[in-house]
Amino acid sequence: MGSNEKPCRNCEALRAQLEQKEAIVDKYQKIVQSQNELLQDLTQKSPYTSGSSRKQSENFGHFGTSSSYDLNNKVTAPKTRGKQVSKSCRAFIGSITDGIDKETLKKCLEDAFGAVENIDMIPSKACAFADFATQTAYHAAVSEGAVCCTGIALSVERVRRPKPRR
Repeated sequence: MGSNEKPCRNCEALRAQLEQKEAIVDKYQKIVQSQNELLQDLTQKSPYTSGSSRKQSENFGHFGTSSSYDLNNKVTAPKTRGKQVSKSCRAFIGSITDGIDKETLKKCLEDAFGAVENIDMIPSKACAFADFATQTAYHAAVSEGAVCCTGIALSVERVRRPKPRR
């Protein structure tokens, strides 16, 4: 009977590990589902939509806007300052080499994530800025964090806005 106990313990340990892995996978799937729902909400709701029940403190992330709120904490009319809100789909692309031109980069990004409206290349800094057509494409690119273009891994990051000068 002693020889039968060892496989049982191994089986129990393996079963426990499998249950842990399944629990982790379940949690991951819930996270992915929540992310997809949030992305869907972002693409369906424009920052210009009136009647939103968001509180003023939750209105961060819309660069260049300030909104008015009525007595019920509803957004009434955002006002734009400086650059338009459409730049919120702008991503930084790093590690650009001389062999990657604007069209090649655009095709790589569109194949991997979705439509790209515009690309601003800065060869002297070995980087570029891409304006994605949709929030979904933008979030997919930033979440992935990289794209392979002509065999070279390029970083994809959120644009960090410079702090205002005083």
